[in-house]
Amino acid sequence: MNVRRHEMQPDPLAWWESTFGSIAPVGHALRRYLPSNWTRFHSLPESKRYPDSKSEVEEIVSRHTQVAAELFAPGEPLYAFQSRYSTTRRKLKEKRSISGRQLRQSIVMLPVNTGAVAREDDDILVTRALVTTWKPDFFDRLVREVANEQESLVAFAAPGSQNVYCPYDGGMDIFVFSTTPVQLEKKFPNWLSDRQDKL
Repeated sequence: MNVRRHEMQPDPLAWWESTFGSIAPVGHALRRYLPSNWTRFHSLPESKRYPDSKSEVEEIVSRHTQVAAELFAPGEPLYAFQSRYSTTRRKLKEKRSISGRQLRQSIVMLPVNTGAVAREDDDILVTRALVTTWKPDFFDRLVREVANEQESLVAFAAPGSQNVYCPYDGGMDIFVFSTTPVQLEKKFPNWLSDRQDKL
């Protein structure tokens, strides 16, 4: 996929679909369709998944901040996405926020797998979005929440570079277009998985 420059649009959900197609903005879905742009970094040494101390939380935030700094510039316009599995129409209408910031009320139903089409299918996600800018204070709180399983299925995308950052409890799935995964991996080699599939 070629990198294309985009101006900020009022509807980040429409931008997502026009840029990446009808696939949910979540790491485990995107890595199937963007394997040449994907890499993954772990949040803690030895691939430890959850923090047990304040120092480990600080290590998680530090790693995420450093990787994100390679993807986004301070003040850069971003789209933030959050997806949820939803089984009822009432839940679809519930207001959502990311770190206290209200998401747009427009929603889109996106599949995790391209063959999933039914609304009640577990592979269908309800995605909301907001328009924001990259700010470390916004980022740090969210990283802590994701690390402690208080938030999940979150993604940030820069319309200028198309770089996408998907934190999860244990690490981050990264999809880069402004550089290559190999170049990014060379900067943080100790944070990579020992597994050949990088998981």
